[in-house]
Amino acid sequence: MTELHREAFDYIPNMRRLRAVIAVAEAGSVMRAAETLHLSQPAVTRAVRDLEKELGLALFERHRSGMLCTTAGKIVLHRFRRALQQLGDAEAALARMQPAGHSERLTQRLSHRQLTVLVAIADLHNEPQAAQRLGLTQPAVSGNLRDLENLLGVSLFLRTQRGMLATDCGALLIRYAKVALRELALVSDDLSAWQGEVRGRVVIGTLPLSSSLLVPQAVDALLRELPGLHVTILEGTYDALFESLRHGDIDILIGALRQAGTSEDTVQQRLFHDRLAVAVRRGHPLMQYASLSLSDLLDARWIAPRQGTPARVSFEQEFRSAGLAPPDVVVESGNLSTIRTLLLDSDRVTLVSPHQVFFEVQSGQLALLPIKLTGTLRPIGITTRVDDSPTHALKVLQRILLELGERMASPSLPSYA
Repeated sequence: MTELHREAFDYIPNMRRLRAVIAVAEAGSVMRAAETLHLSQPAVTRAVRDLEKELGLALFERHRSGMLCTTAGKIVLHRFRRALQQLGDAEAALARMQPAGHSERLTQRLSHRQLTVLVAIADLHNEPQAAQRLGLTQPAVSGNLRDLENLLGVSLFLRTQRGMLATDCGALLIRYAKVALRELALVSDDLSAWQGEVRGRVVIGTLPLSSSLLVPQAVDALLRELPGLHVTILEGTYDALFESLRHGDIDILIGALRQAGTSEDTVQQRLFHDRLAVAVRRGHPLMQYASLSLSDLLDARWIAPRQGTPARVSFEQEFRSAGLAPPDVVVESGNLSTIRTLLLDSDRVTLVSPHQVFFEVQSGQLALLPIKLTGTLRPIGITTRVDDSPTHALKVLQRILLELGERMASPSLPSYA
C-alpha cells in the first residue's frame, strides 16, 4: 500500500483535476472523458496524473480496456462527487430563486479559489480581512468575487456600514459552498483512515446540558481509541450551532433535541431522556428536610433559564405539572459556571439536570434536594446532516455517544470506561 504523502493533508483541491478524475471514472477512459469535458486527451491525462502525484496514490489502474478505479480512487471520488453534488444542488436552488440568473453549469465553472473567497467574506464581512485569511491581496479577493457574481448574474453581498452582508442568493450559495469545501477537506481524513492511521479533525457543537459530562467523556473515549485525531468543541446557542451544522462548520450537534426548529436536511437521534432536579449549595437551610415539594420552594430565590428557551419551558412545566404557578424569577442564566457561582455564594436554588452538576455533587459543593419532580422528560441526543457521509472518526464518536447514552439513562450515572 502506497504511503499517503503527509503534505496531502494540506493539499488545495484543483476543481479542474477534480472534474477530470470524475469524468475518467464515469467514462472508463481518458479519451471518452476528454470528449465529455471538451478538453484534449493530454490535458485530462495531465490533470489525473498531477492529482495522483499530489496525493501520492494511484487513483486508477490502467488497462487496455480502459481505466478502473483503485480503492484509493473510490475513496477520493466519493468525496469529490459529494462536493460536486452540493454545487449542483446550489445551481438548482439558485435557478429557482433567480430564474434570470446564469447559474446553469455552475459545477463546470466554479473554481476552488472562488469558493474560498466567498466563504471568507461571508465569515468576516470584510474583503481586507478575507484577503489576510487567504494570503491574497485585496484586489485578488475583489476580483474573484466580481468574477463569481458575473458568472452567476446575481449580487452575492450588500455593502453596508456593518460590513458585507450576504444577499438571499449569497446566503444560499454560501451554505452549499461550505458543505462542498468540507467534503473536499475530508478526502485526506478518509485516505488516512483507509491506511490505518486516523487523523483529521472532528468539530462538535455542544449545548449547555451536554458540555459538562456527556461531551467530555465522549471526547476522552474517542481520543483514547483514535489518538491521532484532533477535536474542536464549540459551545453556543441552539440556533447558532444548528446553522453551523447545516453549513458544514460543525460535524455533529449534541444536546437537548428540539421538536421544532429542525429542517429537512438534518436528522435527530435520541441518546437518553433527562429529568430536572433542584440543586442548592452544600449546607443550604433546605437540606435539613428529609422530604420537600415544589410548593415548599415557591418563595425561594430562584435561578432560571432564559425566557424563550426550551430549558425555561421545562422549568415552568415542572411547576404547572404540580398544579402551581411558576415562581417569580430574579436571575436568568443558562451558563453553568455562572449558576454554580451564584448557588455557592447564596441560598439560591435552581432546576438543573443532574448530569450538568454531576461533578459538583460528587465533590460535595452542591446537593440535590429530596424533591420528586413530575414534569416532562427532555430528550437528549445528536443532530447531524441527513445527507452526511461520516468519516471513520465521526462513526466512532457516534458509537461512543450511543453507549454513553445507555449508561447515562441509569440513576448512578457511571463514567465511561
